[in-house]
Amino acid sequence: MEPSWPGRYGNDGLSVSLQGVAADTISHLADLGRTVKRLEIYDSPDLTTGSLEPLTRCPELRRLTLSGGVPDTVSLEPLTRCRELWVLTLSGGVPDAVLDSLSGCPWLWELRLGDLQRPAETAFTAAAVTRLVKSCRQLRELGLHCTADTGRAVLTALKEADLGRYSDGRPRTICLSVPEELYDQLKSQQGDGVRVCQWKY
Repeated sequence: MEPSWPGRYGNDGLSVSLQGVAADTISHLADLGRTVKRLEIYDSPDLTTGSLEPLTRCPELRRLTLSGGVPDTVSLEPLTRCRELWVLTLSGGVPDAVLDSLSGCPWLWELRLGDLQRPAETAFTAAAVTRLVKSCRQLRELGLHCTADTGRAVLTALKEADLGRYSDGRPRTICLSVPEELYDQLKSQQGDGVRVCQWKY
């Protein structure tokens, strides 16, 4: 399928949506360089670590969505070298190995995980989410579409973890964004560095 170009995104950057793309399409897109600020990739079963490597040539990429699940054979390590990547959405199944490959992503501010239509198909564990939050020092917001049990486990693990401090010395606080039905269950359990918010997307 040909890429679609829905329009501009902030400061004359492009917002691009791709579906069922091959690795060479992503490479051609990266040739646009700093023009691309927002990229959404849907239903790409052939996604590989190598096909993500060209994204490191998009120095102003701010937001990235990978939809349809990420196999545990795919490492997202190339994304840790996208120094302007602020918001990352991983929709569908996201195994622990995939989250671990994102460790230390330097400027990641917001991470969204899970599947709105099929929350039970999320593959990550609370332990992997907590490791990632601890390693991504700039992360402020974590959005989850998952089962109530997984959401509760993530909240508990984050509360028990040492999340460290911001550069100004203040203790870190993570905003855990969940759908309305989970928000009603988890709101009363927030605290110790974790604030529960309602998903607004």
